[in-house]
Amino acid sequence: MEEILEQIKLVLSMPETLICQCLFLPEYVRQTLIDCINFVPWLFFLYYAIELLERFFLKNIHLFIRLIRTIGPIFGVVISVIPECGYQVMVSTFYSRKMITRGTLLAFYISCSDDALPLLFMDLDKAIYILPIVIIKIVVGLLVAFLVDLVGLIAHKNTEDINAINTDLNEPACCHHRIMTVENPPYWQTHPLIHTFNMFMFTLLSLLLINCIINGFGSAEQLATFLMIDSPYQIIGTAIFGLIPNCVVSIILALLFMKNLISFPALLAGLVTVTGLGYGTLLKRLPNHKDNYFFAFMLVITALGVGYLAYIYPDIVEMLKFGLGFNQGV
Repeated sequence: MEEILEQIKLVLSMPETLICQCLFLPEYVRQTLIDCINFVPWLFFLYYAIELLERFFLKNIHLFIRLIRTIGPIFGVVISVIPECGYQVMVSTFYSRKMITRGTLLAFYISCSDDALPLLFMDLDKAIYILPIVIIKIVVGLLVAFLVDLVGLIAHKNTEDINAINTDLNEPACCHHRIMTVENPPYWQTHPLIHTFNMFMFTLLSLLLINCIINGFGSAEQLATFLMIDSPYQIIGTAIFGLIPNCVVSIILALLFMKNLISFPALLAGLVTVTGLGYGTLLKRLPNHKDNYFFAFMLVITALGVGYLAYIYPDIVEMLKFGLGFNQGV
């Protein structure tokens, strides 16, 4: 067994060994390539597991809808933690047909972090922030969702035949594929590869750009100062930036945090407004609709509230980093 593990380590170390020999490349380019390539196996297995879960719900779409309509916000915050924007696209479509409440849609949106969480595993010092991000976004997502529905801002009822919902699953999700992948069975096997490759390229290009800018500024500390790290103004900037309906946004936010260019409160605020392609689907489905402004407003206000709370009370974040304080001695 030890010999097998040694062989595996040898194989995994080959990309780093080869890249280190490319002395014609700048140091930051070589390090970027090493970081991204080492991350590929983890990404593939993660996205393969996600694809299996997504396929299950798509083959049992009525179960998905029943869970949404029975325990909407609770189901929303749990399923949206998974780094996949397909669920946000689906529920945006459902909302446009008045099948779910505003609160349920907000639960899906607020708890979504898109592809940011997997990237934090590239740096184990940053990976410990995954737990507080997940806990905070789930709790806040539930509170906002129940509050919005409780005050009677919306009372949507099902006006559609759920048997007809399959016709709406042709919306584009990540990698520009259609949500209803079960109509093309071989695709769910190849999509994890496509998703992994796309994430690798997005991460590689984004990290190269960030490292190039850092190199131009002279150091990460100088760039962080320019970006007003540890300033409450940075929280406002990331909260607004997160609203952009594109999967690359979450990648950039995660990489900026890993490079110590934005603070954790700023990252948290940005990830509250991140919805992957969900909000973009809503804009497409309900153009010029007043609800679009309502959701943007609620996301930004929630992001600013959460970000400033994390900024003012950092001890809460520290406690959550170690499993609610039970493992502080680790």
